[in-house]
Amino acid sequence: MFDLYLFDLDGTLVDTREDITASVNYVMKLHSRPAVEAMTVVSWIGNGLDDLMTKAFQTDDAEFISQLVEEFRGHYAEHCTDASYLYEGCSDTLLSLRQSGAHLSILTNKPQDLSVEIVRRLGILEHFDHVVGPLDADLRKPNPSNLLSLVRDVGALARRTLMVGDSRNDILVARNAGVPSCGCAFGYYGRERLAEMEPTYLIDRLPDLTGINPTLD
Repeated sequence: MFDLYLFDLDGTLVDTREDITASVNYVMKLHSRPAVEAMTVVSWIGNGLDDLMTKAFQTDDAEFISQLVEEFRGHYAEHCTDASYLYEGCSDTLLSLRQSGAHLSILTNKPQDLSVEIVRRLGILEHFDHVVGPLDADLRKPNPSNLLSLVRDVGALARRTLMVGDSRNDILVARNAGVPSCGCAFGYYGRERLAEMEPTYLIDRLPDLTGINPTLD
């Protein structure tokens, strides 16, 4: 097994589409905007809440975006697990990896407090050493700074660290940090687009992680 597994959250461990969409549409309604479909919202996910609101409202007004983010956060904090659910085999896979002696952490572009609350409510927080979200926009994936900090914290070798995620940013942050990547074809980005990113590994189910071993060279 790898010594350290770093997981994206949305579209990797948890299907959060419906709750994110509901909170986006809550904010849209506050401002008399038409509701949007989940498929559209999914295309906006991955670069933080300010980027999400920028795309939803098609604005670059920083003050307005800040207001929208706070409105979203207030609603989402209350409803972040109304419809969200763990992907099949998630809990058992995390337990198996921990029992093998591996360290597990979450590395996400979602705000850290919301991420902790989601995994706490869904009963998997205990599996992770750290849940890390960016303290500012410059530290978001694919910036490798937070990933490298987690590697140093464990004392893991790069080749024995695996970044697991469903998006372009997850593959790029692994590449930027010099660690192997595992694309999750079941997530939001889709198998075809993930394959084009050339991750080190590509899986269709989370339990497939337990069959992947680091190279020995």
